[in-house]
Amino acid sequence: MSIEYTTELMIKKFEKVMNKYNKSEKKPRYYGTSDLLYRAEVHTIDAIGKNNEINVTELAQYLGITKGAVSQMVDKLIKKDMVIKNAASNTENEVSLKLTERGLAVYNGHEKYHKDFYTEISKTLSHLSNENITACFNMLDLLDNFLETKK
Repeated sequence: MSIEYTTELMIKKFEKVMNKYNKSEKKPRYYGTSDLLYRAEVHTIDAIGKNNEINVTELAQYLGITKGAVSQMVDKLIKKDMVIKNAASNTENEVSLKLTERGLAVYNGHEKYHKDFYTEISKTLSHLSNENITACFNMLDLLDNFLETKK
């Protein structure tokens, strides 16, 4: 097989995987409760779970989105009984965010989802040499750099 043909096959496979990934990220999932949650919702829960009693400004910075977007998402998660607001002790108009029991169940379900996925990848990586793993990283870096310059 020629290097040009191999390259073409690898790029097509990468595109196919990215298309599937993008499609799957748009679908809501269950993460330990009876609620279907979208990616943005579960990642907000994940961020609050990893940064207990974080405030809205810090959460916006952590997620890389606006405070307005965070406020809307938090309000949605409060209605689903997954997040609560508490008055922050240092100021009277600032609030800190905390997960409820339902939010904690989602957080744990999301952690399990990632652990299961990472376990499968780890099984494959454990059979590769360090040189092959480095080659995989180099390929991903090349794709990352190429896509970064084509913005």
